[in-house]
Formats: sequence, C-alpha cells, structure tokens
Amino acid sequence: MFVRLLRSSLLILALGLSLASCGYIPRQVAGLSVDASWDALPLRKWLAEDRSEPVALSFCAPPECSPGLAVSVVRLTGKDADITEAVLKDPERLARALRSPTGRGKPVKTQITVERLRDGPYLGFAIDLAPTDGSKRPAYGAAFGRREGEALSVVLVIGEVQDAVRETAKQVAARELGS
Repeated sequence: MFVRLLRSSLLILALGLSLASCGYIPRQVAGLSVDASWDALPLRKWLAEDRSEPVALSFCAPPECSPGLAVSVVRLTGKDADITEAVLKDPERLARALRSPTGRGKPVKTQITVERLRDGPYLGFAIDLAPTDGSKRPAYGAAFGRREGEALSVVLVIGEVQDAVRETAKQVAARELGS
C-alpha cells in the first residue's frame, strides 16, 4: 500500500515538474539554420516584464560559425511598443539619442549610421556603430517590426558583418512576423 502511494506521488511530482519546466525549454528563432552551431536561451522565465515579452533568442558564436550573430524576437505592448514603432519608422531618432551626451560625462565617440530598410512589408532599419578612432571593429544591427493590435513584434539581429546581419534579419522577419 505504502509503495503504491509513494509511486503515485512520485509520478504526480515528476509530471508536475515536467509541466512547470516547459517555460525553461528554449525556443529556436524561426528562419535560422537548424544545425548545431546555433544555440537558444530559455528567456520567457528570465526576462518577463509587464510591457515586453521575450519570445526567443538564438546566437551563433565563432568558431562554430562565422560571422557571429545574435537574433532575438520580442513582443512589446503599451508605451514601449509605441516608442519602438516610432524608432522603426524614423531610425534617425535612435541615432540622435545615441549621439546625445545627455546624462554622460563625455560625449560618445562612435560613428553611428542608420538606414531605413524598405525591403518588405515590415517597418525596419539597419544601424552601424564604429569607434571614430578605428580602434575596434564595427558592430551592425537590423530590426524589423510588425504591429498586431496593441502588440508590436520585433526581430533584432546584431553581428559582425553588415550583409549577414541584414540578410538574417530579412529571413527571420519573414518567418517570425508572417505576412
């Protein structure tokens, strides 16, 4: 009798723990290759906030793949969605904010270039960041977003090679944001 009760309790406990841990299983970003070079992080339980919901984060770091890339999908609502949508429409707003010395002791010595991306049904932009003295390699980013009612879904890609960042952003946006 005791053994049957213990076995049933352990089964129920194992089932409960399995269901509770589902939020910790990482979700791969759609539109990326499915080889072993890409890793995913289980963000839903780590970074959940009131106004934004991390959907997925995948990354591919050298030497397994080149160039290194990080790709994320985030769903925003409320004021964060409105601000992000405004930046997607006018990326120069982001560049001005990054160049602004407000609240900093020294002005930023970074060359910042933004470009509105118009290759599809989504709002989007690309950003290039490079030290003005050339002491480090530039970093590249691209973002696409799509509004669905109150929510704004955004795909962000950051990497070391401009063309790879932009192409990856287009591929992922097509899969994650739909049409």
